[in-house]
Amino acid sequence: MNKLFTILFCILFILNCASDVNSENILTDSGNDGDSGGGFTGGGNQTIPELTVELITTYNDQTASFSTNYGNYQRSFIVHVPPNFDYETQSLPLVFVLHGYTGQAPSMRRYSGFDQIADQENFIVVYVQGTTDAFGNTGWNVNVVPTFNFVDDVGLFKALIKYFKASYNIDGSKIFSTGMSLGGFMSYRLACELNEINSVGSVTGSMSGYYQCNPPKKTSTIHFHGTADGVVPYDGVEWSLSARDAHAFWKTHNACNSQTEINLPDFNGDGRITKRLISYDCEEEKSVELYSLEGEGHIWWNRSWGHDINTSELIWQFFKNQ
Repeated sequence: MNKLFTILFCILFILNCASDVNSENILTDSGNDGDSGGGFTGGGNQTIPELTVELITTYNDQTASFSTNYGNYQRSFIVHVPPNFDYETQSLPLVFVLHGYTGQAPSMRRYSGFDQIADQENFIVVYVQGTTDAFGNTGWNVNVVPTFNFVDDVGLFKALIKYFKASYNIDGSKIFSTGMSLGGFMSYRLACELNEINSVGSVTGSMSGYYQCNPPKKTSTIHFHGTADGVVPYDGVEWSLSARDAHAFWKTHNACNSQTEINLPDFNGDGRITKRLISYDCEEEKSVELYSLEGEGHIWWNRSWGHDINTSELIWQFFKNQ
């Protein structure tokens, strides 16, 4: 792919993101995130052969940010543990939450609300930061944005999983990933390549049209997509499978024998229908779900913002049942 195409692709992607994202749902990363003080009470040993992890900032006794060097890139991530977490006596689920193209881990943490769900449901949540390309944009290697194609993001997550097993005593059978937009693409890629991933969720992200997915095992998936998404089109483009084609891929892979689609209640009264497509009776008790939100764009849905659904809560309930 030549340099001119790469530049044009990145410009178009940024312009689409800027024009279609609901501004009330996107928070900037300037200033602090509302936390202060305290000593982080998370994991134990901070080093494994693959990674040397260093503390950056302690926000409070449940939340801290860390950095590590992997694949010649300085990487960072935010860890939030539930109240009274004790890694020596507890083995908890782990959820990776990934930002979209040009996004940041701190803002993903704030608008997704996964900290609060983790506190209530007793799991560990990790917000990983993507790399920054030559144009100053952040993202992931998912064979969509060419400037990230040389970053070994899959290797990073494999190393992070080893790190969290060693340092936080996580439940190795309960490792999940979800993300917004390009972070959703990345979550799908992890399901395509890592045996350690139990289930994945994607919000406004799909699967790359330039990438051959060969999953190492059966994997449950949940996907949310607005039918009027102007950034990652619901009906697909050359570089992105349609939302229904992504659903069909995992339905086939998991050998699901039954399927049903229902309309959800219109809580906000705007007349827009949310359809929930469920494929079930799958091998190894897996399931595949797609929420199609009529007339909606490129956003993360939350009932408290006037939407019909709460994306984060639905994702966790799905993960919890896998």
